[in-house]
Amino acid sequence: MKIKELKISPIQEDSIFSKIYAYFIFLMPFFIMGAFVIFCYYNREVIEALYIIIITNKVFSIIWVVLWFGGMINILRQAFCYLFVEEVCSVENKTFYYQKFRKIFGIKKLIKNLEIPIVEISEVKEAKKPSFLYAFLNPLGHRNAVEIETIDGKIYKIMNSVVLKNRNSLNPTSSETNERANKIYNEVKDMISK
Repeated sequence: MKIKELKISPIQEDSIFSKIYAYFIFLMPFFIMGAFVIFCYYNREVIEALYIIIITNKVFSIIWVVLWFGGMINILRQAFCYLFVEEVCSVENKTFYYQKFRKIFGIKKLIKNLEIPIVEISEVKEAKKPSFLYAFLNPLGHRNAVEIETIDGKIYKIMNSVVLKNRNSLNPTSSETNERANKIYNEVKDMISK
């Protein structure tokens, strides 16, 4: 018997703008590379000038390429792990179920699955609020709303409370995200305590 199910996703199902914006963020590194290739193809003299600059400043050029490539990999990783996901939790037969799905390009794939008997859960608490520096360094900031600690000491951080709606909802330290995190935390705590 399912008592209650909670389903959340950073991308709202009914918002076409959120979906377009999310895919734009995901594909942005490829757009930049494509624009650079097209620009270089039509401006051969720019390639020659760039080649001279790269050869004369090898260390600077290598550092720039490594930082750009690292940033590209970081934004793709964050989009895959925190933006194109759907999280579902429920309680059934005195067991807490949590599933995290990756939803991208119409494909839904299970990436995390937890089954925790309620008697093994020692504490359900609200996850800590990330620092300002965390929000600054991560373009797609996320904030888990719930921490579940089991009797054997394992801690599970679940239920991302950031939504792709407006600027405040993307910031993991904003008041809008705090309200959503509190709401999610209270719903999960009520599910487990009943």
